[in-house]
Amino acid sequence: MTDYKEEQTNELEALQSIYPDEYEEISTDPAEFSILIEPEEQDDENIYNMKLHVKYTATYPDTLPEFSIEMLDEELDQEDSDTILCKVTEAAEEAIGMGMVFSMASTAKDTLSEIIINNKDRREREREEQAQRELEAEEKRKEGTRVTSENFLKWKTAFDAEMAEKERIEKGQKKDDPKLLKPTGRELFERDHSLAKSDATFMEEGDVDVDVALFERELVITDDEDENDVLRSIRSSD
Repeated sequence: MTDYKEEQTNELEALQSIYPDEYEEISTDPAEFSILIEPEEQDDENIYNMKLHVKYTATYPDTLPEFSIEMLDEELDQEDSDTILCKVTEAAEEAIGMGMVFSMASTAKDTLSEIIINNKDRREREREEQAQRELEAEEKRKEGTRVTSENFLKWKTAFDAEMAEKERIEKGQKKDDPKLLKPTGRELFERDHSLAKSDATFMEEGDVDVDVALFERELVITDDEDENDVLRSIRSSD
């Protein structure tokens, strides 16, 4: 007949020797304890540690103990947590009939380490893929739109329409607003006779003096006459 108490006591002594700092006793009858699990390699962004809780059944090790996994510091994704629990269960089932806690703790440690490494590699791949996408987007932005006969004709049609509309608006503004019409020399002269007088102040010695009254007299010429006719009339008067 198997002496379960003796086998359990022997395993507890071995576990306390293997895990002097990680082993924590919770109760003695039935034996209940926890073992701190620290992975070989930690995550660069998060710290992952866990505890394996074990409680012996009356017929342990011929039956599986009650056990659970408690995450410390950072939590794992549910999928990763389920993976660890599944691996630990498999290790326990393979060792039924003998002390199995060490195998369970080792499996939990190895699985956690593997998960951490895989998560780091996945994040690194995602960063590289994101950087590649950004690089391709920047190169595409610099290339601009490739010119084809189709998109050139489309642009040319829109450009011509825009220029025609702009010209139509400008012509309409000039027609509606007299201020935008450029006056002729005759119109300027007719508006302000002082322009001819003011020019006299800039004459130097030897220049021919112009009789302003002559211009005033000749302005009676009708608006239908050409400006050249006005000038010929002025010269004939001299």
